[in-house]
Amino acid sequence: MQNEPGLGHRSPKGEGGLTLVEVLISTLVLTVGLVGIAGLLAVTTQAQIGARESARSVRLAQEKIDELLKLPFNDAAVAVGGNLDADVADHFEAAGDGITIRWVVTNGPMLNNDTRYITVRVVNFRGQQYRHTEVSSLIRN
Repeated sequence: MQNEPGLGHRSPKGEGGLTLVEVLISTLVLTVGLVGIAGLLAVTTQAQIGARESARSVRLAQEKIDELLKLPFNDAAVAVGGNLDADVADHFEAAGDGITIRWVVTNGPMLNNDTRYITVRVVNFRGQQYRHTEVSSLIRN
């Protein structure tokens, strides 16, 4: 007797379709994988935003150092003073939504007061995280 393919029988070559249980299990595995990828996408997006804001902070700090280097020593912006934690006249500026630039100027290591040490801090509240970046430089009269 030869088995003929029919209702409720599998073909001799094993070419039958998937059962409902197999389809449900494969759908579950696919769903778990997609949920994991979605979570990873959210984390990488936050990391990218943080990296972009950090780069912006470094760029702003370096631009402020470059700007201060061009000023004469008798300018109020490069006068000894300032505070990195509070807004002091002539030693801070708001650089946009959530970004503040502050700098402090101290006398340099030379005894004849022809050098000054400048530290610039960029406080950045953008990107859902608080971060600050500091850049320092020695300037000469």
